[in-house]
Amino acid sequence: MKSGVPKAGVLSSLYRNRGLVAVLVARDLKARYRGTFLGYLWSLLNPLLLLAVYTVVFTWVIPARVTSEVPFPLFLFAGLLPWGFVSGALLDAAVVLADNGPLLRKVVCPPEVFPAVTVFSHLVHHLLALPILLVAIAVAAGNGLVRFPWTVVLLPVVLFIWLVAVGGLALAVAALAVHFRDLKDLLHNLLNIFFFATPIIYPLEMIRVPILKRLIQANPATPLILLYRDVVLLGRLPSLAAWGWAAAVAAVFWLTGSWIFSRLRETIAETV
Repeated sequence: MKSGVPKAGVLSSLYRNRGLVAVLVARDLKARYRGTFLGYLWSLLNPLLLLAVYTVVFTWVIPARVTSEVPFPLFLFAGLLPWGFVSGALLDAAVVLADNGPLLRKVVCPPEVFPAVTVFSHLVHHLLALPILLVAIAVAAGNGLVRFPWTVVLLPVVLFIWLVAVGGLALAVAALAVHFRDLKDLLHNLLNIFFFATPIIYPLEMIRVPILKRLIQANPATPLILLYRDVVLLGRLPSLAAWGWAAAVAAVFWLTGSWIFSRLRETIAETV
């Protein structure tokens, strides 16, 4: 059974169905917190508790040996926050088409809508958690530990680049996971590898082995993390090369992901 959707570019299809995407994102967010006492407040409490734990552990229990320009708990949190966005979106993308199999088989619904819903849902969670980081930076700035970064005004541009990159990856993961059921388990391991191969829990300048530093710099997630942290925490204005590097990575991810999805699109409804 074909999906019933006329062939079109993934991006144009998502634009035409933007209303459906918005409705499904709202449904997903409501379903995630349905039956909970605090509801959407968990999006604030979870990162707040996480930041509190990092502060206690790395300040008093296990003082961090990593040297950074800012307090290490803030440095770590500013890397983990965007990483949580990408890892959560990709892990959910690996099962989103299978979970919505009945809709794909019985309703004329573009399959690319569901990975997009997953990405936008996790983006909303990220935006809900972001004030915790910004308030923590403001408190640290009030105590003279950091300067509040004026570059935070560039955050929407950075998040757009992240959205393009994660969107492309989610499309590829969603389509491939339908045909290769082992991908979800493999993805857990790949994300763990990339987590430690990306300067999230350590600054890039800390790497002293030249070949290892070059490998970490070649990691496509590295420019995205560096761009985010420079703008949100360190107050550095990224160079044109840094912007271009991150944008190129995002464009490659999107073009590759949408190409893979387009190639497998007609067989998705038959396979889920």
